[in-house]
Amino acid sequence: MTALLAELPEDQATGRIAEIYDEIRRFSGVPYVSSLQRYLATMPGVLEWAWDAVRPAMVSGAIPEMGWELARSVRVTPAGAIPAAALAGVDLAAVRNVAANFVRVSPVNLMTGACLARLLTEPAPAGAGFDAGWVPPVMLAPMPGNADPSVMEAGVRARFMTEVDGKPFVPALYRQLAHWPGFLAWLADELGPRFGAAETAAARTAFRAAARAAAPEIVARLPGLPAGPQPDAETTRRILATIDRYAETSPEMTMFGQLILDALPPG
Repeated sequence: MTALLAELPEDQATGRIAEIYDEIRRFSGVPYVSSLQRYLATMPGVLEWAWDAVRPAMVSGAIPEMGWELARSVRVTPAGAIPAAALAGVDLAAVRNVAANFVRVSPVNLMTGACLARLLTEPAPAGAGFDAGWVPPVMLAPMPGNADPSVMEAGVRARFMTEVDGKPFVPALYRQLAHWPGFLAWLADELGPRFGAAETAAARTAFRAAARAAAPEIVARLPGLPAGPQPDAETTRRILATIDRYAETSPEMTMFGQLILDALPPG
């Protein structure tokens, strides 16, 4: 396989990056740092600048709560019943937890990206800040971890493969579910026609547009930009391109994560 998008894994983070990762997990309510932030961490100083820029809106709940509110209306036509063969040997509780993690974290990533893009392209804000005292939701249970995409059956992997910053990328929802190949194969068949469907495109576009429309009010309340230099022009281009790609995949992780939750048998 061609080298995948670079990321700084959570277990390799040290110092300030480790502290930021911990806050990202806490204020997103999931025991997981998304590949968006893990990718930014590979560029010197970028995650630190980006987190300092949006942190007041994260720790106050402004970004997470807005993302979750907007996500409540993001739905696509439900899947049919999952065949028994696709569920053989599957830890249903673990799969349910994986889907719930992405339904929770993906709207936060979408709103974070929308706010960060505005901070990188518009005059610096000088707002009054945010109220303190927000309590994040109880963190969801840990997930099994991102499987190496090379373990996926080639045809299944090809269904999910996309690109970020010119590098191949498999969204983490599918890498987490790769621990159950039969279930992932069912999901590939179920989602294959949906990726290019008009219904999916409309839901994706509406969610992305709603996040972008909500970002200016949040950004206007930020007290300013972090001290020190802003990312240079080329780094800014890379960040914005990555945010734009995540504005496609984050809505999908939300709607398809919910599709999985709705399709799983009760228990």
